[in-house]
Amino acid sequence: MFARNVGRVNAVLMTHARVPLRLGELARAANLPRQIASSALQTLEKRGLVRRTRVGDHDVFAPDGSSPYYPSAYLAALIDLPFASALDPFRPFAAFVYGSMAAPGQATAQSDLDLLVVGDFRDKDAVHAAVSTVGTQIGRRVDVFLMTPEQLEAGRARDDQHVRSALAGVRLFGEV
Repeated sequence: MFARNVGRVNAVLMTHARVPLRLGELARAANLPRQIASSALQTLEKRGLVRRTRVGDHDVFAPDGSSPYYPSAYLAALIDLPFASALDPFRPFAAFVYGSMAAPGQATAQSDLDLLVVGDFRDKDAVHAAVSTVGTQIGRRVDVFLMTPEQLEAGRARDDQHVRSALAGVRLFGEV
């Protein structure tokens, strides 16, 4: 949906726990130079996705939830989060965001990000650490739920509420 840097800024804006954000905070969270983050913000403002407000001597930015494009931009933000690259060394089959963060406008500043990751993981602690790093970057606690493909299928077969909720969420990548 967006160019890479615009997507990174959009992802921070849509999912960051401390809204509204200053340009410097956005740039740090998106891991971008300030000038590039500013350019990305201008693009998002032109598309009607970002609201700029003057607070004292600086501008702050927040998603514009009244935009008709907000739901699409929000879902694109979830997909643009760096979970795929953080999890790549562990070769997961798929990942899903579910719960309040999977629905545009439903999460609060205190909401955690529920993440189901399906794969055969030898070092679960390393997977949790990789996911936690992304959570720190976006300012959200990430509650990761790891399942093997066999566990997922067993959960589907017994109509497990947790599995059903996760699979109804936003698929970040992969197939199950």
